Amino acid sequence: MSIMGVYLAAGSSRRMGCRKQSLELAPGMHLAGSGLAALRDSGLSGLIVVVHPEDPLVWLDAGLPADQADGPSIVVAVCLEADQGMALSLQCGIRAASDAGADAVLVALADQPYVSPAWLMQLIDAWRSAPGLDYVISEAGREAMPPAVLSATMFEAAAGLKGDQGAKRLLDFSRFQGLRLAPADPLLVLDIDTPEDWAEAKRIWTLQTKQHLPACEK
Repeated sequence: MSIMGVYLAAGSSRRMGCRKQSLELAPGMHLAGSGLAALRDSGLSGLIVVVHPEDPLVWLDAGLPADQADGPSIVVAVCLEADQGMALSLQCGIRAASDAGADAVLVALADQPYVSPAWLMQLIDAWRSAPGLDYVISEAGREAMPPAVLSATMFEAAAGLKGDQGAKRLLDFSRFQGLRLAPADPLLVLDIDTPEDWAEAKRIWTLQTKQHLPACEK
């Protein structure tokens, strides 16, 4: 079955006070670029990147490989209604994926810098291994959140979402059956919304980078 990624990167970042997609975790590594790299490496058949019409897309240009032959096809979808809320961005991405014949979408947020290909593939494998599931969604502290796999059986309901309603709103529909998975490391689903979040994200990123450097480079 065809699973396409829907990368939601069209938010206005009101709580951050500036457009956060291009903020740098480290030189050349933008906040939105980290999650994009994880999606590219998670075995998807295609990737829809939903962006705001006013975003200069510095992070996207830096994050895309010069040669995309070895990865999924990438389509940039400009959501003209992005300022009306996340629901419109989600719908924009799902429409593009549906038009491309996707049987399901993997929805991910551009402000989750620590998501990994392994975690995304675990969500995909869980959905593939249980025919009939409408969704598989991440969970942290009993709260459902992206990344999430949504079957095509949910596309019509997603079209009815309003304002800032996201994918987890669909879990309230009793006709949908799914699975919640909690990652062993909560960092995998951490999202960055405020300047305080951002400061902590940079601190963690720096620590993780140092831990993976050879001793002579520390």
